Amino acid sequence: MFLLNEMDALPFESAHGTQIGMINLLNMSRERAWNMGETVLPLVEPDLVGVWRKNVWWFGFRWPFSMVLFSWVTVASTLAPEFHIDRYLLTMLAGFFGLVIGAHYIDITASKDKYLPYFPKMNRGAIRTVGVLAVLAGMAVGVYMSLLYSLWFLVFVILGGLFALFYPIEKPKWLHTYPGFGIAWGFMPVLASYYIQGTRIDLLGVGLAVFLGITVVEMHHMAVLTNEKDYSTELTKNARLLLKIHRTAAYSIGLILLISLLV
Repeated sequence: MFLLNEMDALPFESAHGTQIGMINLLNMSRERAWNMGETVLPLVEPDLVGVWRKNVWWFGFRWPFSMVLFSWVTVASTLAPEFHIDRYLLTMLAGFFGLVIGAHYIDITASKDKYLPYFPKMNRGAIRTVGVLAVLAGMAVGVYMSLLYSLWFLVFVILGGLFALFYPIEKPKWLHTYPGFGIAWGFMPVLASYYIQGTRIDLLGVGLAVFLGITVVEMHHMAVLTNEKDYSTELTKNARLLLKIHRTAAYSIGLILLISLLV
């Protein structure tokens, strides 16, 4: 991670006439910061803007992406053979603790060099502790659901807890890959949400889990392409647009299916 100064952001020509320095100012707030002479950091994550930049604890929820996860969980729950609102709400609660808070907070502390320039005063020890406790809280909710509805659900609880704890620290290595991400953040949460509604798995549930597992990998890759340090202005701009379209689709589908069952 490095800090950009004025010379980094202005285009200039090399001896061979090649343009080698440019960064896109993405919104008016960043332009105002630039004009006032404040330090402007290149975006390395698409949600490191606006209100999400105000506080590391708030950023840690990663709401834009977490809401996509909740949307796909909602899709799986509503398309299951049965739908129980109490099981759905408990599933969301477990995911909120385990994946939204737990995994994301652990990830922030495991990637300290990546986020430290944006949050130089963050307390890594406190964030990591809250993350681990949140994962355990999510697992506790999952155990409670297993005792209420199906002991087989413990398989999902244990695997989900391990993924939330170990994916952010990249151990084992295979877990911190695109296939690993697809399993941990797509396939498993979707299949678990589908299973707990009717306590059975069928081809529809497996097919849905495979499809959404691949979908979250596509979302992940689009997020990677928004990194201004590594990619051109045009590419990062298009990647952000595709992410907005993806999120809109996920939110819309999940909300429509949920309303269709509640109304």
